[in-house]
Amino acid sequence: MTPFLFEAAQKVIAQYPRIEEVTLVFPNRRAILYFRKHLGALIQKPVFSPNLLTIEQYISSFSTLQVTDKLELVNRLHKAYTETVNSTESFDRFYYWGDMLLRDFDELDKHLVNAELLFRDLSYQKELDAGFDYLTPEQKKILLDFWGNFNGQQTENRKKFLHVWKHLFRVYTRFREHLAAAGVAYEGMVHREVAEKILAGAVIRKGNEVFIGFNALTKAEEIILSHAVEGNALVFWDVDEYYLNNNIQEAGDFFREYQRHTVLGKTFDQAPAHFRNQKNIKLYGAAQPVGQAKIMGQLLNENLASGDRPEDTLIVLPDEKLLLPVLHSVSDSVEKLNVTMGFSLSATPVFNFVELLIELQISRKEEYFHHRPVLSLLNHPYTVSADPNASYNKHKEILKHNWISIPKNFLATETALHRVIFVPAAEGNITGYLKNCLEVLGAQAAMSVLDKEYIFQMVKCLNRMDEVLGDQVGNLSSFLRFFRQYVRTVRIPFSGEPLQGMQVMGVLETRNLDFKNVYILSLNEGALPAGGNKGSYIPYNLRKAYELPTLQHQDAIYAYLFYRVMQRAENVYLFYNTETDILGQGEMSRYLQQLMFESGKKVEHHILHNTIGVNEVKPIVVRKDKAVLELLASLNEKNTYRKFSGLSPSALNAYIECRLKFYFQHVVKIKEADEIEEDMDARVLGNFVHNVMEAFYKQLQEQKGSPIVEPRDLENKEKLIQALLDKEVIKTYHLNPNKPVVYEGQLVLVSEIVQRFIEKILQHDKQYAPFTLVGVEQIIEHRFAINAPVGRVLLGGKIDRIDQKDDLLRIVDYKTGKDELSFTSVDSLFAREGKRNKAAFQTLLYAWLYVKTTNQPGHRVVPGLMNATTLFGEDKEFGLKTGKQLLNDVHALLPEFEAGLKALLEELFNPDTVFDQTPVVDNCKNCPYQRICYR
Repeated sequence: MTPFLFEAAQKVIAQYPRIEEVTLVFPNRRAILYFRKHLGALIQKPVFSPNLLTIEQYISSFSTLQVTDKLELVNRLHKAYTETVNSTESFDRFYYWGDMLLRDFDELDKHLVNAELLFRDLSYQKELDAGFDYLTPEQKKILLDFWGNFNGQQTENRKKFLHVWKHLFRVYTRFREHLAAAGVAYEGMVHREVAEKILAGAVIRKGNEVFIGFNALTKAEEIILSHAVEGNALVFWDVDEYYLNNNIQEAGDFFREYQRHTVLGKTFDQAPAHFRNQKNIKLYGAAQPVGQAKIMGQLLNENLASGDRPEDTLIVLPDEKLLLPVLHSVSDSVEKLNVTMGFSLSATPVFNFVELLIELQISRKEEYFHHRPVLSLLNHPYTVSADPNASYNKHKEILKHNWISIPKNFLATETALHRVIFVPAAEGNITGYLKNCLEVLGAQAAMSVLDKEYIFQMVKCLNRMDEVLGDQVGNLSSFLRFFRQYVRTVRIPFSGEPLQGMQVMGVLETRNLDFKNVYILSLNEGALPAGGNKGSYIPYNLRKAYELPTLQHQDAIYAYLFYRVMQRAENVYLFYNTETDILGQGEMSRYLQQLMFESGKKVEHHILHNTIGVNEVKPIVVRKDKAVLELLASLNEKNTYRKFSGLSPSALNAYIECRLKFYFQHVVKIKEADEIEEDMDARVLGNFVHNVMEAFYKQLQEQKGSPIVEPRDLENKEKLIQALLDKEVIKTYHLNPNKPVVYEGQLVLVSEIVQRFIEKILQHDKQYAPFTLVGVEQIIEHRFAINAPVGRVLLGGKIDRIDQKDDLLRIVDYKTGKDELSFTSVDSLFAREGKRNKAAFQTLLYAWLYVKTTNQPGHRVVPGLMNATTLFGEDKEFGLKTGKQLLNDVHALLPEFEAGLKALLEELFNPDTVFDQTPVVDNCKNCPYQRICYR
């Protein structure tokens, strides 16, 4: 195989004995590198190098304007726009469509479109005036059809379109004036300037010029090349007769047009027929993009082992998302690899890290940060790698206390990285804060070379934003919006030895380059050719009328690149995704269809089936082997780390509800996924009510020195309740105890609900008083004998309140919900199917424990709930109900309850029973272990 650039080098040497006097122009820098390599191989003696330029460098040599970067251009466009239309639109909101408008201006300049005519409002014209004489009848019809849609009734979108459209020419003009005054430009502006100079006869030909490997010229480029050819410049077209001489092949559309050109047509020689040569073409259909990468990697490894040289091999990636999977697939078999395609900075960990830093600052209120960005930062790989223990411990503490807002004094400790992250950014200097965090991050020993490159590129972005924008992007939310838009357009250039090893390229980078072995992935519609366009304010009809690029133009370019990269290759491996999306998009590329059915080439087609079977979800059954029995026995031991030991009522409720859930939760202790509860659910409210009531009655007992509660003790206690609630809020949310609690947002609701609930409890107690407080938040434990190897089972719990009046002992359980007070029978409390009252089971178990552990004969014991039903409803009677009958003394039910409890515990500790799933699937709806069971 002889590469096109090698042949071009031979022609240049033959045509120009004094090669140092020649200017050679190429589509891109990569072509220059390979051309220089071939030139060096052909010339044996030392000579001065010819002048090697890209087309952009060549055109810019005729202009004094300097092409600047997109950020500066969009910024200047924003200023021109706001000046022209008196808009107050902020830069961050303008950036997206400003970028789109910049592309439109660039295209219309490169194609020498008359901007004033293009942006004219023709909605009410019956015919095109004399200003459009240059248009063909077909173009005029397209315009009339388009603008005819605006006659009569107009939608809001049409009105908005026309409002913006009528200002665009003035925006375009003012924008170009601003740029010219600053001596900068966008590419199209320079191209138009040079082309118009040529048409005006103001550009002198340079002579001894050669243009190598061009296709799909813009109107401006066409004029510039024609001007050079008229001065005896040479043009070497990289073309093949297969698609050039076949009118139905869109790959040759542009070349056939140039053949008909009065000037460029003279530059064509007879086209070579490389595509007709013998080729080994294999096509592979694989499920999913990653499947393609894996198959490609396997084939590549086999071919390299069989003698293929990496230097002769090219991997083409139409879809950049496959870059990392491909690199992983080939890394073991290739020593040197050169990637000629940028990687999006937004796809790196540093992008997400900086995003979170900005979100952290947005969430700040004085010295406090919201938990969401805090937890995300603590879990970020960069923060964890700096000090895993510090991040884990802080994360654990925050979840433990359910802190919604977290003070910086708690966070900005432990590590140098924490100390720069969790501090307020200086007003108006968010980029300074971000760069400081990145500097400290980059100094961490755990940072890889690649991570440090990501950080370096991010700092460059932030510096450029400072240079160009200053303080134009106002608040932090606007800054974040702009940051996301801007960084998504930034590419990280991969560096390496460009002429050694295997090459990995995007489609556009393959121009003019030839390889013996070619692998092309993602050959699906939407990837090759690329789907849709990049967005434009110029509608399709107007693009077609003014001969601006359309999708057909784009398809012809990609068709050419597809055939061109194969035309000199000997071994071609093509890959596509066999799975389409729900709309049928993403089917095999049309270019593959052409290759198989039009080219006459033998294509060896393989479809790799990776059948995914749907496995039946099998029931989960855990048998009580030795290890499980040991874990189960440990539940029966004294535990100094908990407030009480043994099996609690909630644990037994879990066992009745689902044996497997009990196993996960209490035997092997699989922790539920912790999350901060921002909404004040029953658990959070319940904690506040329990803790405030405990503090209230303990303080009352200490002040009186007596357990007796009288009605006057419960009068005018609103301020005390508020003070006690403040203490709980400070402790729960880690607030500054030296500052008054500011109730806002959810905390306003908390304060109102808790105070109303406690007010109702105290009203109830005042009416019931006098009574004696027997215990508040009283821990109670009891060893219960059963017929099982364990002998005795330790049961324990914490009773919210026990009080006594005359011969009546009440077991009080505070519930902030609307738990049912009634149950049908004792048996129903132990039933696994049907409706059971968990709250009643819990309260009865507390009553049974109390009776078992105290010796107070002659007292009636009544368990009951103080909940929304008893406190706010019409039925104020305290106690549980069997059916509709109020339970006046629990003693009559205790023998039956104890028998049921004994049977339950004997089943639990029986080595022959198992932990299995509940038959009631409804119980699984809110189960934290649902992902394990798949129910």
